[in-house]
Amino acid sequence: MSPYETLSLEKREGVAILSLNRPDVHNAMNSTMFLELGAAANELQHDPEVRAVVMTGAGKSFSSGLDLGSFAGLGQLTALQIHTFLKDVQGTYLAYEMMDKPVIAAVNGLAFGGAMELILACDIRVVSEDAKFNLMEIKFGIIPDLGACKRLARLVGLGHAKEIIFTGKTIDAAEAQRLGMAEHVCPRDQVMDEALRLAAELAAGPILGIALSKQVINRCWDSDPETALEFEAIAQTLCLVSGDHREAVQALLENRKPDFKGG
Repeated sequence: MSPYETLSLEKREGVAILSLNRPDVHNAMNSTMFLELGAAANELQHDPEVRAVVMTGAGKSFSSGLDLGSFAGLGQLTALQIHTFLKDVQGTYLAYEMMDKPVIAAVNGLAFGGAMELILACDIRVVSEDAKFNLMEIKFGIIPDLGACKRLARLVGLGHAKEIIFTGKTIDAAEAQRLGMAEHVCPRDQVMDEALRLAAELAAGPILGIALSKQVINRCWDSDPETALEFEAIAQTLCLVSGDHREAVQALLENRKPDFKGG
């Protein structure tokens, strides 16, 4: 039995499939789901058997976004209470972004509001042809607050990010791919297959090299050149003295597939 109320988690052959699991309400994100996403991030990060993660939504949608009923009283909280809540959820999203394992979003249907912000924290996005994306916060007189202002701009550029956030407009899968927010677009019935194929490929790859590549990219994309190069040099030094590198060289000499252990 799953330890989670709003999520389901399946692990197989190095790949974890984490599903938002409130399909009767299009996986609307309530306070319990945010708490459980944090707990799942910690579990996946520290599980040595998990080498790649696929995040998806049960049923017809990835998620329709915030469950407004669950947060009806948020406006009655003090500024300090609201800030504390936001920092907690931001930390959860950051945990997936900085996890030492690739996280692939398999997006079926809607990904609105906080759900769109969640997939922006993933490394790679595989989306269905009928997927729809929306940061609707501006329509309520507020702003995206779980990292989208930075992450969306990083993916699509400042101008496109500002237009999407300022207008709250909905974009489809084709537009998301054109802008650089979706790496793969495919028919709905092929989304999970494509995401799992990619996850399996990454899970079989050099664990340490992928983890360090992710950290260098995430930490250095907007840094000065010297800092970025120093991060690369340190990461490469760790790779060159690793067991994974020695295994790759030995496998090449022996004309076989390498068996990476992550050491």
